[in-house]
Amino acid sequence: MSIAYLQHHAIDKIQWDALITQSPEGQVYALSWYLDVVSPAWEAVVQLDEEGKYRIVMPVPWLKKLGVRYIQQPLFCQQLGVYSINGSIAEAVYNSFIKELEHRFRYVTGYQFNTSNKLPAAPQQEHTFTLYLHLNKPYEQLQQRYTRDRKQNLKRAQKAGLRIIESEDMEPLITFFRTETAGRIYGGVSEEAYAQLRELYAALKTRGLARLYYTLDQQERKNAGCLFIIWRNRIVYIFNAAAGHGRKQNGRTLMLDHVIREYSNQEFILDFESPDESEPDIVNFYRSFGAEAMPIPVLKYNHLPQSIKLVREVRMRLVQRLKGK
Repeated sequence: MSIAYLQHHAIDKIQWDALITQSPEGQVYALSWYLDVVSPAWEAVVQLDEEGKYRIVMPVPWLKKLGVRYIQQPLFCQQLGVYSINGSIAEAVYNSFIKELEHRFRYVTGYQFNTSNKLPAAPQQEHTFTLYLHLNKPYEQLQQRYTRDRKQNLKRAQKAGLRIIESEDMEPLITFFRTETAGRIYGGVSEEAYAQLRELYAALKTRGLARLYYTLDQQERKNAGCLFIIWRNRIVYIFNAAAGHGRKQNGRTLMLDHVIREYSNQEFILDFESPDESEPDIVNFYRSFGAEAMPIPVLKYNHLPQSIKLVREVRMRLVQRLKGK
């Protein structure tokens, strides 16, 4: 076995996707076409067997600023990390892969591995989490695990006469997010992010992996939307938003309950793509469906020269001051 670092043009994407599809750790985020959208120049660390076949792989999403290449988790891509052909990843492999990163990148803002990865202890390792709901039980049992408030809000949505439709039009959902949510996000949301979301949805739709729902109120107005990705045994709650007139009508509760009902009693996991504890209202909302926390290892380090660190710190302070005005 040997370890190789591959630039984008050298990656065999057919072989790559075959491994991700077969891998016990496999996730839609790690498929080559998905990475091509969220990190177009992505590179990779690969373990090769004696015949040059991929056995273990790790995508490397990188950016460049001030002449410095660094690693940053892409948008719409909560987890990446290491994926194997047979589910066997030794501690030495993790160490070798991380050394390859350290050799080529002096700065990692935060690289989130997947929930199946078990990284060796390291001073630069942190953790975040997501929330999983295993759907391999009858719907009635799953609904019993909803909190009292969630059950009440579900009844309110039903009594309000909300109706669920399936759609292929992302624009209302993007409009809801732009007008009701984006302004509360630190630093704002760029037009490039919306363009990337449109491109990603098109790629998912072409492959039959996207399910986009809206709720309609009694005036036939769309008042909330949810986008799910369904690949293998995972359902990823990738994007959602509600209109101003529909924020209190519990449309998203109704749509999540619909998905839980539809895929109940099957070997699916609903991944809420939860934020961390800095967004307690969102975390508590997802937990109210009976979801359980799953840790995500995060690799972070900064080996930049002190002069570059100081420039970065000054810029961050300036942005914070301007934000506070």
